[in-house]
Amino acid sequence: MDVFARISIWKAVYAGREDMAGISLAEMITYALVGSTFLSSWDAALIVREIGAAIRSGQIGATLMRPVSFPGMLFAEQLGPRLLQFAVVCLPVITILASVYGIQPPASPGHFLLFVAHVALSTTLLFLIAIFFGLLSFWVLEAHSLEWFMRGLTALLSGGLVPLWFFPPALGAFAHALPFAWITYCPMACYLGRADLVTSTLLFAAGVGWALVLGACIAVLWRLTTRRVTVQGG
Repeated sequence: MDVFARISIWKAVYAGREDMAGISLAEMITYALVGSTFLSSWDAALIVREIGAAIRSGQIGATLMRPVSFPGMLFAEQLGPRLLQFAVVCLPVITILASVYGIQPPASPGHFLLFVAHVALSTTLLFLIAIFFGLLSFWVLEAHSLEWFMRGLTALLSGGLVPLWFFPPALGAFAHALPFAWITYCPMACYLGRADLVTSTLLFAAGVGWALVLGACIAVLWRLTTRRVTVQGG
C-alpha cells in the first residue's frame, strides 16, 4: 500500500498550515488513510487483464459454454478476496497507522452507516467499470492498453490521489458527472461530514443509478460480445 507516501505528501503540502481551502490537515490524513485502504487498495484493472488473457488463450470459448454469466462469475471470484482484504489487510493497517498519525472518526453514526453503504457501492462500481473495459478487449484484442487507461482514469477522476474539492472548477464538475467519483471521493465526503446526511443519501442514490446504468451497458456489451465470438468461432 502507498498509505505512507500519501500521508507524507499531504503533510508536506500543508507545510505546517492547519487548513487549505477549508480542509484541515487532520481531515486529509484521514482521507489518505481510510481512502487508500478501504477504497483505493483494490486494483480492479487486473480484471481487464484476466479477460484479455482469457481471449488470447481461447479459454473464453469454454467459458461461454458454462451455464453462468461470465461477468457474474468474475464478480463472484473477486468478491471473496476483496472481503478477505478488508478483514486481514485494511482493518489492521488502519488500526496501526491511526495510532501513529491519528484519525478522525466518522462525522456521526448516520454518516458511518452511509459510509459502509458507500464502500459496498464503491466496490461494485469499480468492478462494473473493470468489466466494461475488459469486455472492450474483444474489439481491440489487446487488454494491456485498456488496463492502463482504466488505471489512469480511476486514479485521476475518483479522487483517490487528490480529492475533487481541490480540482479546478471545470475539471471538478466533469469528475462529479462520472461514476469514478463514487469510488473514493463520495464515500470519503460522507465519512468526513463534508456532505450532510441528506446529500450523502442523494449521492448514494445517484451512485446506485450509475451502477444500474453500467450493469445495463455491460449486459448489452456482453450480448454483442457473445455474438462476435460465435461468428468468429464458426
